[in-house]
Amino acid sequence: MEGSVYHLASVFLTLGYMGGSGLVGLLYINLFLCCGFLCTSIWAWTDVCAADIFSWNFALLVISAMQIIHVAYQLRSVSFQEDFQNLYGALFQPLGIPLTIYKKVVTCCSVVSLEKDHCYAMEGKTPIERLSLLLSGRYVSVCGECMCG
Repeated sequence: MEGSVYHLASVFLTLGYMGGSGLVGLLYINLFLCCGFLCTSIWAWTDVCAADIFSWNFALLVISAMQIIHVAYQLRSVSFQEDFQNLYGALFQPLGIPLTIYKKVVTCCSVVSLEKDHCYAMEGKTPIERLSLLLSGRYVSVCGECMCG
């Protein structure tokens, strides 16, 4: 008859393998697996005195703990400037793009504020080298030459 720590490990491992998908599911799975591998390591060290069982379960415990840290890092809250937050809500959120991927897009962007009747670009004179989005205001074309804000 195995000890209670072994049975507790079996319960934790069973609960761990019932986890769902996504980042929260990965956190759930690895949290219970970490508890299960900890209990199995304790059981192997104290009851069985088997160094190989202990070392394998301890290695799996460390791997699960590193996975928990990695997933928790990915779940941290992502915040942006107000302009980028409005852009996400208006354009990217309806398309179902997660904030973590949107953050990668935003890292290469900059916000340019224009005064009234200020020209952003002139046809034939301003090179087209980046994508521009109008977040607020309106676009006015004067004589087909200037894009004003």
